[in-house]
Amino acid sequence: MSFLKKMASFLFEGGGREEEGDVHWEYVRCSRCGEKIRVRVDLRNELTSQFEGGEGAYYVRKGVVGSGKTRCFQMIEVELFFDPNRRLVSRYISGGEFITKEEFYAQEGE
Repeated sequence: MSFLKKMASFLFEGGGREEEGDVHWEYVRCSRCGEKIRVRVDLRNELTSQFEGGEGAYYVRKGVVGSGKTRCFQMIEVELFFDPNRRLVSRYISGGEFITKEEFYAQEGE
């Protein structure tokens, strides 16, 4: 693997490490093209405190677009709410659907 590919993997995919202490992963599927996408949330730097009511103590909204391999550039919006201990309380999605980690890693056609 070239140096640039290793660096891109580290920066954009968490260095290939699936289980990081301060990271939350969500897995989604585009409702238009069916592409599966892994979404990384850095629990230390990406969460916004909610001071007035709301569903949780912290909130994050992510706009996700696939790789473009399917020529589909639909925006998928993911909203996540976390408690004071940064554990997921609720989640919402538009433009796609949540899938499990197993579904994400399953090969197509199985």
